[in-house]
Amino acid sequence: MNYATWYLERFTASRARLEKLMRGKIRLSIAEYGTDPQEAEDWMKSVLNACEKAGFINDEAYALGRARSMMRKGKALRVIGADLNARGISSQLVDDTIVTLRSEADDAAHNNMQGTDPNRAAAAAYARRRRLGPFRRPEQRDEKRDKDLAALARQGFSYDIALRIIDADADELEDLLQIIDGL
Repeated sequence: MNYATWYLERFTASRARLEKLMRGKIRLSIAEYGTDPQEAEDWMKSVLNACEKAGFINDEAYALGRARSMMRKGKALRVIGADLNARGISSQLVDDTIVTLRSEADDAAHNNMQGTDPNRAAAAAYARRRRLGPFRRPEQRDEKRDKDLAALARQGFSYDIALRIIDADADELEDLLQIIDGL
């Protein structure tokens, strides 16, 4: 319990992440002190349940917070889903989080922008953050176009979305950026 609370004071974590860390501690304890593996497993489960009951770990809140943060940084929805899945979040919860994120993006959009794909808004945020396409100096924009498209592709955006963002004017992207800023 001491290790779990120490870790959770410093970092937010999913149940799966905390369990993985605690399993590492159990392996060390078994090797060093000859701890009974079954007893240690039972302790770990009781600690995880206590942490969950106390609200120290909440996979739903963790997934939604991480997804919002990644969206603001300009990550594509499929990249966000893969990241959450890799962090031990269940597939159902990942799907629910993506649906919630889409809904929040729609709520943050102005009337004329509702129904806009959140991936477009995230791509605009990434372009702004990395100074790609319309956020570049005008004299560099044409010569760096292919590199900018490749940068968006590496972030998980489709060619169509990347092309629309890179070829747009900065003023055209302001409404999209307001969606991200509203999250």
